[in-house]
Amino acid sequence: MMARLLPVLLLLVAALIFPLAVEGIFLGVGIERQLGTVQKIFYFHVPLAWIMMLFGVVCGIAAAVQLRRQSRTAEAIAIAAGEMVILAGLGVLITGPIWGHASWGKAWTWDARQISTGLLWLVFVAYVLVRRYGAAGSERLAAALAIFGAVDVPIIYYAVKIWKTTHPSNDVVGSLPPEMWAALWPALGALLATATALVAIRARQELLEMDLDDAWVRAEDLGAAAAGAKGEAT
Repeated sequence: MMARLLPVLLLLVAALIFPLAVEGIFLGVGIERQLGTVQKIFYFHVPLAWIMMLFGVVCGIAAAVQLRRQSRTAEAIAIAAGEMVILAGLGVLITGPIWGHASWGKAWTWDARQISTGLLWLVFVAYVLVRRYGAAGSERLAAALAIFGAVDVPIIYYAVKIWKTTHPSNDVVGSLPPEMWAALWPALGALLATATALVAIRARQELLEMDLDDAWVRAEDLGAAAAGAKGEAT
Protein backbone atom coordinates (compact mmCIF):
# COMPACT_ATOMS: atom_id res chain seq x y z
CA MET A 1 0.00 0.00 0.00
CA MET A 2 2.80 2.38 0.94
CA ALA A 3 4.62 1.58 -2.30
CA ARG A 4 1.57 2.84 -4.20
CA LEU A 5 1.03 5.94 -2.06
CA LEU A 6 4.65 7.10 -1.93
CA PRO A 7 4.89 8.27 -5.58
CA VAL A 8 1.57 10.10 -5.24
CA LEU A 9 2.71 11.86 -2.07
CA LEU A 10 6.05 12.80 -3.65
CA LEU A 11 4.34 14.21 -6.75
CA LEU A 12 1.97 16.22 -4.57
CA VAL A 13 4.94 17.62 -2.65
CA ALA A 14 6.66 18.48 -5.92
CA ALA A 15 3.50 20.18 -7.23
CA LEU A 16 3.41 22.35 -4.12
CA ILE A 17 7.11 23.21 -4.18
CA PHE A 18 7.58 23.86 -7.91
CA PRO A 19 5.68 27.19 -7.98
CA LEU A 20 7.67 28.40 -4.97
CA ALA A 21 10.90 27.32 -6.66
CA VAL A 22 10.07 29.13 -9.91
CA GLU A 23 9.05 32.27 -8.01
CA GLY A 24 12.27 32.20 -5.99
CA ILE A 25 14.46 31.65 -9.05
CA PHE A 26 12.95 34.30 -11.32
CA LEU A 27 11.63 36.83 -8.82
CA GLY A 28 13.43 36.26 -5.54
CA VAL A 29 16.99 36.34 -6.90
CA GLY A 30 18.35 39.27 -8.86
CA ILE A 31 19.90 39.02 -12.31
CA GLU A 32 23.63 38.29 -12.22
CA ARG A 33 25.73 41.16 -13.60
CA GLN A 34 28.07 39.25 -15.92
CA LEU A 35 25.95 36.32 -17.10
CA GLY A 36 22.53 37.93 -16.99
CA THR A 37 19.38 35.81 -17.05
CA VAL A 38 21.21 32.72 -18.30
CA GLN A 39 22.73 32.33 -14.82
CA LYS A 40 19.35 31.09 -13.61
CA ILE A 41 20.09 27.80 -15.40
CA PHE A 42 22.25 27.14 -12.33
CA TYR A 43 19.13 26.36 -10.28
CA PHE A 44 18.18 23.56 -12.67
CA HIS A 45 21.63 22.38 -13.79
CA VAL A 46 23.03 21.72 -10.31
CA PRO A 47 19.99 19.81 -8.93
CA LEU A 48 19.83 17.70 -12.10
CA ALA A 49 23.53 16.90 -11.75
CA TRP A 50 23.05 15.82 -8.13
CA ILE A 51 20.03 13.70 -9.08
CA MET A 52 21.99 12.12 -11.94
CA MET A 53 24.85 11.17 -9.62
CA LEU A 54 22.55 9.98 -6.83
CA PHE A 55 20.63 7.56 -9.02
CA GLY A 56 23.84 6.49 -10.72
CA VAL A 57 25.04 5.22 -7.35
CA VAL A 58 21.61 3.72 -6.58
CA CYS A 59 21.64 1.86 -9.90
CA GLY A 60 25.15 0.52 -9.35
CA ILE A 61 24.37 -0.73 -5.83
CA ALA A 62 21.03 -2.25 -6.86
CA ALA A 63 22.64 -3.97 -9.88
CA ALA A 64 25.35 -5.44 -7.63
CA VAL A 65 22.72 -6.72 -5.17
CA GLN A 66 20.68 -8.22 -8.01
CA LEU A 67 23.77 -9.92 -9.41
CA ARG A 68 24.66 -11.47 -6.06
CA ARG A 69 21.23 -12.32 -4.64
CA GLN A 70 19.04 -12.53 -7.76
CA SER A 71 16.64 -10.04 -6.19
CA ARG A 72 13.80 -8.93 -8.42
CA THR A 73 13.24 -5.80 -6.36
CA ALA A 74 16.89 -4.81 -6.74
CA GLU A 75 16.68 -5.53 -10.47
CA ALA A 76 13.60 -3.33 -10.87
CA ILE A 77 15.18 -0.51 -8.86
CA ALA A 78 18.38 -0.74 -10.90
CA ILE A 79 16.51 -0.49 -14.20
CA ALA A 80 14.37 2.44 -13.01
CA ALA A 81 17.35 4.29 -11.52
CA GLY A 82 19.40 3.75 -14.68
CA GLU A 83 16.65 5.28 -16.80
CA MET A 84 16.50 8.25 -14.42
CA VAL A 85 20.26 8.75 -14.84
CA ILE A 86 19.70 9.04 -18.59
CA LEU A 87 16.84 11.52 -18.16
CA ALA A 88 18.57 13.71 -15.57
CA GLY A 89 21.89 13.42 -17.40
CA LEU A 90 20.28 14.64 -20.60
CA GLY A 91 19.11 17.72 -18.70
CA VAL A 92 22.64 18.25 -17.38
CA LEU A 93 24.20 17.89 -20.82
CA ILE A 94 21.73 20.39 -22.29
CA THR A 95 21.81 23.05 -19.56
CA GLY A 96 25.57 22.80 -18.97
CA PRO A 97 26.70 23.87 -22.44
CA ILE A 98 24.19 26.75 -22.44
CA TRP A 99 25.63 28.00 -19.17
CA GLY A 100 29.18 27.26 -20.31
CA HIS A 101 28.76 29.24 -23.53
CA ALA A 102 27.67 32.27 -21.52
CA SER A 103 30.49 31.83 -18.99
CA TRP A 104 33.45 30.75 -21.11
CA GLY A 105 32.40 31.63 -24.65
CA LYS A 106 32.40 27.91 -25.53
CA ALA A 107 29.62 25.41 -24.98
CA TRP A 108 32.07 22.51 -24.55
CA THR A 109 35.69 22.79 -23.40
CA TRP A 110 36.50 19.08 -22.96
CA ASP A 111 37.42 19.53 -19.32
CA ALA A 112 37.51 16.57 -16.94
CA ARG A 113 34.07 17.09 -15.42
CA GLN A 114 32.39 17.44 -18.80
CA ILE A 115 34.09 14.31 -20.14
CA SER A 116 33.34 12.21 -17.04
CA THR A 117 29.71 13.38 -17.06
CA GLY A 118 29.34 12.53 -20.73
CA LEU A 119 30.92 9.13 -20.05
CA LEU A 120 28.47 8.48 -17.22
CA TRP A 121 25.53 9.23 -19.49
CA LEU A 122 26.83 6.95 -22.25
CA VAL A 123 27.50 4.13 -19.78
CA PHE A 124 23.93 4.21 -18.50
CA VAL A 125 22.53 4.44 -22.01
CA ALA A 126 24.50 1.25 -22.72
CA TYR A 127 23.23 -0.29 -19.47
CA VAL A 128 19.58 0.34 -20.34
CA LEU A 129 20.05 -0.93 -23.90
CA VAL A 130 21.73 -4.12 -22.70
CA ARG A 131 19.01 -4.69 -20.10
CA ARG A 132 16.27 -4.13 -22.65
CA TYR A 133 17.70 -5.81 -25.74
CA GLY A 134 20.55 -8.02 -24.51
CA ALA A 135 20.51 -11.75 -25.10
CA ALA A 136 20.03 -14.30 -22.34
CA GLY A 137 22.81 -14.03 -19.78
CA SER A 138 23.53 -10.37 -20.53
CA GLU A 139 22.54 -9.40 -16.97
CA ARG A 140 26.16 -9.69 -15.85
CA LEU A 141 27.35 -7.29 -18.54
CA ALA A 142 24.57 -4.86 -17.64
CA ALA A 143 25.44 -5.05 -13.93
CA ALA A 144 29.12 -4.43 -14.72
CA LEU A 145 28.15 -1.33 -16.70
CA ALA A 146 25.99 -0.05 -13.83
CA ILE A 147 28.76 -0.62 -11.29
CA PHE A 148 31.28 1.11 -13.56
CA GLY A 149 28.89 4.04 -13.86
CA ALA A 150 28.57 4.23 -10.07
CA VAL A 151 32.37 4.30 -9.77
CA ASP A 152 32.42 7.20 -12.23
CA VAL A 153 30.25 9.32 -9.92
CA PRO A 154 33.02 10.24 -7.42
CA ILE A 155 35.31 10.90 -10.38
CA ILE A 156 32.81 13.49 -11.61
CA TYR A 157 32.63 15.07 -8.17
CA TYR A 158 36.39 15.28 -7.59
CA ALA A 159 37.35 16.04 -11.21
CA VAL A 160 37.68 19.77 -10.54
CA LYS A 161 40.01 19.07 -7.62
CA ILE A 162 42.15 16.40 -9.28
CA TRP A 163 42.52 18.11 -12.66
CA LYS A 164 42.68 21.76 -13.61
CA THR A 165 39.32 22.47 -15.24
CA THR A 166 37.30 25.44 -16.39
CA HIS A 167 34.30 24.15 -14.47
CA PRO A 168 33.53 25.93 -11.17
CA SER A 169 34.82 24.16 -8.07
CA ASN A 170 32.63 22.22 -5.65
CA ASP A 171 33.05 25.01 -3.08
CA VAL A 172 30.93 27.40 -5.14
CA VAL A 173 27.64 25.95 -3.91
CA GLY A 174 28.71 26.18 -0.28
CA SER A 175 29.60 29.86 -0.65
CA LEU A 176 26.28 30.95 -2.14
CA PRO A 177 24.56 33.97 -0.58
CA PRO A 178 21.36 33.28 1.43
CA GLU A 179 18.99 34.42 -1.33
CA MET A 180 20.53 31.94 -3.79
CA TRP A 181 20.29 29.14 -1.25
CA ALA A 182 16.64 30.03 -0.72
CA ALA A 183 16.04 29.53 -4.45
CA LEU A 184 18.24 26.44 -4.88
CA TRP A 185 16.75 24.24 -2.15
CA PRO A 186 13.11 24.38 -3.34
CA ALA A 187 14.24 23.62 -6.90
CA LEU A 188 16.29 20.67 -5.66
CA GLY A 189 13.44 19.43 -3.48
CA ALA A 190 10.86 19.61 -6.27
CA LEU A 191 13.09 17.93 -8.85
CA LEU A 192 14.27 15.24 -6.43
CA ALA A 193 10.72 14.45 -5.32
CA THR A 194 9.63 14.18 -8.94
CA ALA A 195 12.60 11.99 -9.87
CA THR A 196 12.11 9.68 -6.88
CA ALA A 197 8.40 9.32 -7.65
CA LEU A 198 9.13 8.44 -11.28
CA VAL A 199 11.75 5.87 -10.23
CA ALA A 200 9.29 4.29 -7.78
CA ILE A 201 6.56 4.13 -10.44
CA ARG A 202 8.93 2.70 -13.02
CA ALA A 203 10.30 0.10 -10.58
CA ARG A 204 6.78 -1.05 -9.71
CA GLN A 205 5.95 -1.25 -13.41
CA GLU A 206 9.04 -3.41 -13.98
CA LEU A 207 8.05 -5.75 -11.13
CA LEU A 208 4.55 -6.12 -12.54
CA GLU A 209 6.03 -6.87 -15.95
CA MET A 210 8.18 -9.62 -14.41
CA ASP A 211 5.13 -11.11 -12.69
CA LEU A 212 3.21 -10.99 -15.95
CA ASP A 213 6.02 -12.81 -17.77
CA ASP A 214 5.96 -15.51 -15.09
CA ALA A 215 2.20 -15.84 -15.44
CA TRP A 216 2.54 -16.33 -19.21
CA VAL A 217 5.20 -19.00 -18.70
CA ARG A 218 3.01 -20.83 -16.17
CA ALA A 219 0.01 -20.60 -18.51
CA GLU A 220 2.05 -22.01 -21.40
CA ASP A 221 3.33 -24.85 -19.18
CA LEU A 222 -0.19 -25.67 -18.02
CA GLY A 223 -1.41 -25.56 -21.62
CA ALA A 224 1.35 -27.89 -22.75
CA ALA A 225 0.67 -30.26 -19.84
CA ALA A 226 -3.07 -30.28 -20.60
CA ALA A 227 -2.40 -30.95 -24.29
CA GLY A 228 -0.08 -33.81 -23.39
CA ALA A 229 -2.63 -35.35 -21.02
CA LYS A 230 -5.35 -35.06 -23.67
CA GLY A 231 -3.10 -36.73 -26.24
CA GLU A 232 -2.38 -39.65 -23.87
CA ALA A 233 -6.10 -40.04 -23.15
CA THR A 234 -6.93 -40.34 -26.82
